[in-house]
Amino acid sequence: MLTWFGRRGFWDFIAWGKFVAAKPLNIRPPRAKWGRIEPKPMIEAIPGVPLRNVMVCPRADIPKDERSLLHNRFYDFQVWLYGVVSPMQPGLPRIDADPQVALNRAFTGLRRSRFPAPELPAEYLGSPDLGSLAVRGPFACYTKRIRNTLWKWDLRMLDKYEHHPGLVKIGSRVYFSEDTRRGSLQAYRIECALGKRVKPTDPQWDQACKIVLCAASTHLSLVRHFNWVHLAGGAQLAIATRNSLSRNHPLCRLLWPYIFGTQQSNDMVTRGQMVRGGDFETIFSFTFDGMCQLFDDSYLDYRHSVNDPEEDGKSRGVHLAGFETPTQDNLEKLFEVMHCFVRNYLDIYYPRNANGDKAVRSDIEAMTWLDELNALLPKGVGVSRTDVTWDKLARMLAGQLYLVTVQHEILGSCMWNYQLWTHRQPARIYQDFRPEPLDVYQRLVNANYNLNVPRRALMDDFNRIALDNRARAAMLRFQSELLALQADMDSHPGAVWRIYPRDLKVNINA
Repeated sequence: MLTWFGRRGFWDFIAWGKFVAAKPLNIRPPRAKWGRIEPKPMIEAIPGVPLRNVMVCPRADIPKDERSLLHNRFYDFQVWLYGVVSPMQPGLPRIDADPQVALNRAFTGLRRSRFPAPELPAEYLGSPDLGSLAVRGPFACYTKRIRNTLWKWDLRMLDKYEHHPGLVKIGSRVYFSEDTRRGSLQAYRIECALGKRVKPTDPQWDQACKIVLCAASTHLSLVRHFNWVHLAGGAQLAIATRNSLSRNHPLCRLLWPYIFGTQQSNDMVTRGQMVRGGDFETIFSFTFDGMCQLFDDSYLDYRHSVNDPEEDGKSRGVHLAGFETPTQDNLEKLFEVMHCFVRNYLDIYYPRNANGDKAVRSDIEAMTWLDELNALLPKGVGVSRTDVTWDKLARMLAGQLYLVTVQHEILGSCMWNYQLWTHRQPARIYQDFRPEPLDVYQRLVNANYNLNVPRRALMDDFNRIALDNRARAAMLRFQSELLALQADMDSHPGAVWRIYPRDLKVNINA
């Protein structure tokens, strides 16, 4: 154990040091010129991560205004340390069965002085309330109507990917029924490794709930957060914008705060988390090969429409479902403020009148940008030069802003209040259902801690990015509407599941 205390202290200090060293990006106006980014399969850009479908910016193509030799050297050093002083140590005891004791031992000292301990969601106070989680918090994105008053989460596909030896397979499906009297959902059946018809009255129900929440947490972190927000959505938006739009194009200036720093950040965190011995392989259920296959497969499944909560809600039957959907309502309000901003901004450069659609289609740079976005993303962005209208462009652009602000928050930083409570939501599930070993839990804590490093807030002054006073006025109006929405949310009791404007960051940079 003395060896473990030294190992843990070393990596805790590194996590704290990264947190302290992280400073909000100074987002400057775009330079006059930059080189073209030629995306390559991950296996060519980072040979240690053998993904063939996932396209990334090679380190040599990272724009000079983003590139940081210091950060590159540090992350290369960190990856080297994985093989010299690994954060993992075989044969360690399990964490304490009391979740508060386990957390207090793993999250101590200097790190706690920089960031508050997580809050326990109300849904985890007793046996997990899956029905409440289906409409409140990050897992609400999995809720889908089957028919009438029947709903589901379906994560059975995770069984396809190789799990570490000794772990329970986490592929699972939950069925919910709508309680029309109470206006809520109730989980009534789970399909998982324990059986196809586990019910709330069965003795295995709590274990089945752990499998379901482990599956949702794993898919959300690996697929929805890192693969879809960082590698698919955010990276390709930044590549297309730099490759197709000139520095003084209105769309470049609109998107600039949201894309600046993306390639440098993605290159660093990919190396730290996805290589052999990285965070993903050692925290979650999948072997390195299983994780890589999951990333390659799910990259092709990414749909830009998940960044439009109303459209996505309609596709799942959640929009105007007829019962309380707090997270859906929360996300739609955030999107609407962004959509209003984009519409006000576009109206400056493409006046929304009888010729508005024509003005958009006649903008050669904008159409080239749209072409590149559709070429880079496996399923495109849902609008192309052949069917683009002023309204479609505005809604798609609002989705891009929502992607790097709201999605990144609810799928990343927000998980601090969910993933560390492994007595309800395990990081991985052992055959005996005992808690995680000390090293797995410690790495989970530190990984989530570093998801909350200081970054540039969305509610900030980006006026110097604007092309003219009209654009500055639109940006100021956007900030005032964010403040108004924040004030409205503050008038209600605080909630762990709610995403507040003040919590949003303007981009996905580490």
